[in-house]
Amino acid sequence: MRSSCLKTAARKSGGFTLVEVMIAMAIIGVTAVVLLQQRIEIVRDAARARDLRTAWILTSQKMAELELDPTLWTGAGLQSNGDFSDVNPEYGAFYWEYQIVREQIDLADPADPKAEKKIRELLRLTLMVRAPNAEEPIIIEAQFPIQDPKAAEPPPADTGTPATSGGQPQPQPPSGGKK
Repeated sequence: MRSSCLKTAARKSGGFTLVEVMIAMAIIGVTAVVLLQQRIEIVRDAARARDLRTAWILTSQKMAELELDPTLWTGAGLQSNGDFSDVNPEYGAFYWEYQIVREQIDLADPADPKAEKKIRELLRLTLMVRAPNAEEPIIIEAQFPIQDPKAAEPPPADTGTPATSGGQPQPQPPSGGKK
Protein backbone atom coordinates (compact mmCIF):
# COMPACT_ATOMS: atom_id res chain seq x y z
CA MET A 1 0.00 0.00 0.00
CA ARG A 2 2.83 2.23 0.48
CA SER A 3 3.73 2.40 -3.21
CA SER A 4 0.27 3.71 -4.19
CA CYS A 5 0.60 6.56 -1.68
CA LEU A 6 3.89 7.54 -3.20
CA LYS A 7 2.35 7.74 -6.67
CA THR A 8 -0.46 10.01 -5.47
CA ALA A 9 1.94 12.27 -3.61
CA ALA A 10 4.23 12.53 -6.62
CA ARG A 11 1.30 13.39 -8.95
CA LYS A 12 0.02 16.25 -6.78
CA SER A 13 3.34 18.04 -6.78
CA GLY A 14 4.19 17.41 -10.48
CA GLY A 15 2.03 20.08 -12.30
CA PHE A 16 -0.83 20.06 -14.83
CA THR A 17 -1.85 17.22 -17.05
CA LEU A 18 -2.11 17.60 -20.81
CA VAL A 19 -5.94 17.58 -20.65
CA GLU A 20 -5.99 20.41 -18.11
CA VAL A 21 -3.63 22.51 -20.25
CA MET A 22 -5.75 21.91 -23.38
CA ILE A 23 -8.96 22.94 -21.59
CA ALA A 24 -7.29 26.13 -20.29
CA MET A 25 -6.02 26.96 -23.81
CA ALA A 26 -9.53 26.43 -25.27
CA ILE A 27 -11.06 28.78 -22.69
CA ILE A 28 -8.42 31.45 -23.38
CA GLY A 29 -8.91 31.07 -27.16
CA VAL A 30 -12.71 31.42 -27.02
CA THR A 31 -12.41 34.44 -24.70
CA ALA A 32 -9.89 36.10 -27.03
CA VAL A 33 -12.15 35.58 -30.07
CA VAL A 34 -15.18 37.04 -28.27
CA LEU A 35 -13.21 40.06 -27.02
CA LEU A 36 -11.71 40.68 -30.47
CA GLN A 37 -15.15 40.55 -32.09
CA GLN A 38 -16.48 43.08 -29.56
CA ARG A 39 -13.53 45.37 -30.25
CA ILE A 40 -14.22 45.21 -34.00
CA GLU A 41 -17.88 46.13 -33.39
CA ILE A 42 -16.84 49.06 -31.17
CA VAL A 43 -14.53 50.39 -33.89
CA ARG A 44 -17.32 50.04 -36.50
CA ASP A 45 -19.79 51.85 -34.24
CA ALA A 46 -17.31 54.65 -33.67
CA ALA A 47 -16.76 55.02 -37.44
CA ARG A 48 -20.52 55.03 -38.02
CA ALA A 49 -21.05 57.70 -35.34
CA ARG A 50 -18.21 59.81 -36.77
CA ASP A 51 -19.67 59.58 -40.28
CA LEU A 52 -23.18 60.46 -39.08
CA ARG A 53 -21.88 63.47 -37.16
CA THR A 54 -19.96 64.63 -40.23
CA ALA A 55 -23.01 64.02 -42.44
CA TRP A 56 -25.21 66.17 -40.19
CA ILE A 57 -22.67 68.99 -40.29
CA LEU A 58 -22.39 68.74 -44.08
CA THR A 59 -26.19 68.60 -44.37
CA SER A 60 -26.65 71.81 -42.40
CA GLN A 61 -23.94 73.49 -44.46
CA LYS A 62 -25.56 72.41 -47.75
CA MET A 63 -29.01 73.49 -46.54
CA ALA A 64 -27.70 76.96 -45.70
CA GLU A 65 -25.96 77.15 -49.08
CA LEU A 66 -29.20 76.22 -50.86
CA GLU A 67 -31.26 78.72 -48.88
CA LEU A 68 -28.92 81.57 -49.74
CA ASP A 69 -28.70 80.87 -53.50
CA PRO A 70 -31.39 83.07 -55.12
CA THR A 71 -31.04 81.38 -58.52
CA LEU A 72 -32.59 78.19 -57.12
CA TRP A 73 -35.82 79.88 -56.11
CA THR A 74 -37.15 80.84 -59.54
CA GLY A 75 -39.06 78.69 -61.98
CA ALA A 76 -41.06 75.54 -61.54
CA GLY A 77 -38.47 73.41 -59.79
CA LEU A 78 -34.92 72.19 -59.79
CA GLN A 79 -32.86 69.20 -58.75
CA SER A 80 -29.18 68.36 -58.54
CA ASN A 81 -26.71 66.03 -56.85
CA GLY A 82 -23.02 65.71 -56.09
CA ASP A 83 -20.52 65.07 -53.34
CA PHE A 84 -18.73 67.17 -50.75
CA SER A 85 -15.21 66.81 -52.19
CA ASP A 86 -15.20 70.55 -52.97
CA VAL A 87 -15.47 71.22 -49.21
CA ASN A 88 -12.66 68.79 -48.37
CA PRO A 89 -11.27 65.86 -50.38
CA GLU A 90 -11.85 63.60 -47.35
CA TYR A 91 -15.61 64.19 -47.73
CA GLY A 92 -15.77 62.79 -51.27
CA ALA A 93 -17.60 59.70 -49.98
CA PHE A 94 -20.49 61.83 -48.70
CA TYR A 95 -23.14 62.38 -51.38
CA TRP A 96 -25.95 64.96 -51.51
CA GLU A 97 -29.05 65.27 -53.62
CA TYR A 98 -31.72 67.94 -53.53
CA GLN A 99 -34.99 68.71 -55.22
CA ILE A 100 -36.99 71.94 -55.18
CA VAL A 101 -40.65 71.62 -56.17
CA ARG A 102 -43.25 74.36 -56.54
CA GLU A 103 -46.53 73.35 -54.85
CA GLN A 104 -49.93 74.87 -54.33
CA ILE A 105 -51.76 74.45 -51.05
CA ASP A 106 -55.37 75.27 -50.29
CA LEU A 107 -55.78 77.41 -47.17
CA ALA A 108 -59.60 77.41 -47.22
CA ASP A 109 -61.49 75.99 -44.25
CA PRO A 110 -62.48 72.42 -45.20
CA ALA A 111 -65.40 72.53 -42.72
CA ASP A 112 -67.01 75.46 -44.56
CA PRO A 113 -68.03 74.40 -48.10
CA LYS A 114 -68.99 77.98 -49.01
CA ALA A 115 -65.59 79.37 -48.00
CA GLU A 116 -63.59 81.10 -50.66
CA LYS A 117 -60.69 79.06 -51.96
CA LYS A 118 -57.41 80.50 -50.81
CA ILE A 119 -54.54 79.08 -52.82
CA ARG A 120 -50.97 79.74 -51.76
CA GLU A 121 -47.82 78.65 -53.50
CA LEU A 122 -44.73 77.44 -51.76
CA LEU A 123 -41.41 75.90 -52.66
CA ARG A 124 -40.56 72.58 -51.01
CA LEU A 125 -36.88 71.75 -50.67
CA THR A 126 -35.89 68.15 -49.97
CA LEU A 127 -32.21 67.51 -49.22
CA MET A 128 -30.79 64.00 -48.85
CA VAL A 129 -27.23 63.26 -47.69
CA ARG A 130 -25.68 59.79 -47.68
CA ALA A 131 -22.79 58.89 -45.37
CA PRO A 132 -20.43 55.99 -46.18
CA ASN A 133 -21.03 53.95 -43.00
CA ALA A 134 -24.71 54.81 -42.45
CA GLU A 135 -27.50 52.49 -43.50
CA GLU A 136 -30.09 55.25 -43.97
CA PRO A 137 -29.60 58.67 -45.57
CA ILE A 138 -30.27 61.93 -43.76
CA ILE A 139 -33.33 63.63 -45.27
CA ILE A 140 -34.27 67.21 -44.44
CA GLU A 141 -37.26 69.01 -45.86
CA ALA A 142 -38.03 72.72 -45.76
CA GLN A 143 -40.93 74.76 -47.10
CA PHE A 144 -40.63 78.35 -48.22
CA PRO A 145 -43.63 80.53 -49.09
CA ILE A 146 -43.51 82.35 -52.39
CA GLN A 147 -43.85 86.00 -51.49
CA ASP A 148 -46.26 88.11 -53.51
CA PRO A 149 -44.26 91.25 -54.31
CA LYS A 150 -47.44 93.37 -54.22
CA ALA A 151 -48.22 92.20 -50.69
CA ALA A 152 -44.65 92.61 -49.49
CA GLU A 153 -44.09 96.16 -50.76
CA PRO A 154 -45.95 99.20 -49.44
CA PRO A 155 -48.20 100.88 -52.00
CA PRO A 156 -46.31 103.37 -54.15
CA ALA A 157 -46.78 107.05 -53.43
CA ASP A 158 -48.85 108.95 -56.00
CA THR A 159 -46.21 110.42 -58.29
CA GLY A 160 -48.44 111.10 -61.23
CA THR A 161 -47.07 108.23 -63.31
CA PRO A 162 -49.29 105.29 -64.11
CA ALA A 163 -48.60 102.15 -62.11
CA THR A 164 -47.64 99.01 -64.00
CA SER A 165 -49.76 95.99 -63.39
CA GLY A 166 -50.26 92.44 -64.55
CA GLY A 167 -48.10 89.36 -64.66
CA GLN A 168 -47.58 86.58 -62.19
CA PRO A 169 -46.06 87.26 -58.78
CA GLN A 170 -42.38 86.37 -58.90
CA PRO A 171 -40.93 84.07 -56.26
CA GLN A 172 -38.62 85.62 -53.74
CA PRO A 173 -35.58 83.98 -52.17
CA PRO A 174 -36.57 81.99 -49.08
CA SER A 175 -36.85 83.79 -45.81
CA GLY A 176 -36.89 80.79 -43.51
CA GLY A 177 -39.49 78.22 -42.66
CA LYS A 178 -37.55 75.00 -42.11
CA LYS A 179 -39.57 72.07 -40.92
